[in-house]
Amino acid sequence: MKNIIFKVLDELEIKYNNYEHLPAFTCEDAKWIDIPWERVKSLLLRNKHKTNIYMLVLWDKKKLDSNKLRKILKENKISFTTKELMNELIWVDPWHVSPFALVNNKEKNIKVLFDIELKNSTVWFHPWQNDNTTVLSINCVEKFLNHLWFNYEYINLEENIEE
Repeated sequence: MKNIIFKVLDELEIKYNNYEHLPAFTCEDAKWIDIPWERVKSLLLRNKHKTNIYMLVLWDKKKLDSNKLRKILKENKISFTTKELMNELIWVDPWHVSPFALVNNKEKNIKVLFDIELKNSTVWFHPWQNDNTTVLSINCVEKFLNHLWFNYEYINLEENIEE
C-alpha cells in the first residue's frame, strides 16, 4: 500500500525519507519511534449532521480545544468520525489517518486544515501502514494535495474567537 503513495511522491519529484519500524497504533505508541522531527497527528472530524468533514493536522503534543475549533469553523458541534465513516471516506482505520489517505477520497468532500504552527515545518505521516513513517516538508504535502485537487488552509488554533 505504501508503494502507491511513494509512486505519487516520486512522480511529483517530492523529496521524502521513509522509516520502517514496529507498528504504532496511537500517538502514544509512536513516541518511541526514533525519527529526528516532531510528530504530528491527523484527526478526521465531522459536524453534527455529517455535512462537513474535516481533516485537521496539528502537532502531536498540542491539545485540541474543540470549542475553539468549532468557533473557527462556525459549526454548532464537532466530533470525531466513526471508524465506519472513516473507512467509507478514506478507506483506512484510525491509526492510518493522514493526508496520504486522501488519495482514496474521490468525492473530494474532506476539508484539509493545518494548524498555522506547521507552516514551513517538516512533518511525518504513516503511508497507509503504521509500520512506516514518511517524513517530508509541509510544502511537499501542499504539493501532494494540489496534485489530488484538494483545497487546504492553515488555521490559527490559538486565535481568540467570539461567538
